[in-house]
Amino acid sequence: MQDTDTKITVSSINDISSYNLERIISIKGTIENMSKAEAIISEKLRQSYESDLQSMAPQSMFPGLHPIAMMSTAGMGFPRGAAPPSLMGSVPPYSGLYPPPITMTPQPLEETTYLYIPNIAVGAIIGTKGSHIRNIIRFSGASVKIATSEGQGAASHQEERKVTIFGTAESQWKAQYLIFEKMREEGFAQGDEVRLTVEILVPATQVGRIIGKGGQNVRELQRATSSIIKLPEQGASSGDEVTVHIIGTFYAVQSAQRRIRAMVSQVPGGRPPRGGPLREKRDQ
Repeated sequence: MQDTDTKITVSSINDISSYNLERIISIKGTIENMSKAEAIISEKLRQSYESDLQSMAPQSMFPGLHPIAMMSTAGMGFPRGAAPPSLMGSVPPYSGLYPPPITMTPQPLEETTYLYIPNIAVGAIIGTKGSHIRNIIRFSGASVKIATSEGQGAASHQEERKVTIFGTAESQWKAQYLIFEKMREEGFAQGDEVRLTVEILVPATQVGRIIGKGGQNVRELQRATSSIIKLPEQGASSGDEVTVHIIGTFYAVQSAQRRIRAMVSQVPGGRPPRGGPLREKRDQ
């Protein structure tokens, strides 16, 4: 490599087999020059890895979600239901052929989501002495809290328990995935699919943007995501934020969440709402 005054060779592709899935890069030169060459090669591999991820992942269905988050659950068995064919067919589990990308990026924005599960499923989600919910928190990196039965409040949710999930988009994907999957394992599927209700908060000023003229936008969202989306009528709420109810399978509610969050973050001629695409709101 002329830029580093080193000799670089790559092992033949013919050496790859089921027992050896890697190619070897050899660098010869002074220690200082080899260090420079290694840095350049690592950067090239990182760029290639990022490009491959972007081309494989259906970003249009899950805007704002990094493909690595989706791949992190690929080897765990997807929840049954309407999984995007391109995701199921083309995104393999992380193979280890390339190192995970190391990039200096801004701190990811954190979001709050409320997920409702049947009261009889609470024990399964918590696990023996809290073991399962601790695993969900550890794997996802999100804060996951299940409300007490006394603190439910709304009559419509008396037979359900509210789960508050706080974390980045990637953490939300993982935590919600694990909850949906545990529900399926415990037999709470309706047919072959688990359908749950998810709530997110959006600025009241953005309700019209989500509904669209004559309800056009929300109908298209429901069609594209295969979910049921319920919003209050525009102007019906006097608060700064309103609740959007999303009902569906894991992939349906994930796609709807990501699309709605993307819509409300794109404020014409201005900045996104304070605190990111959605303002944080935690239970008191």
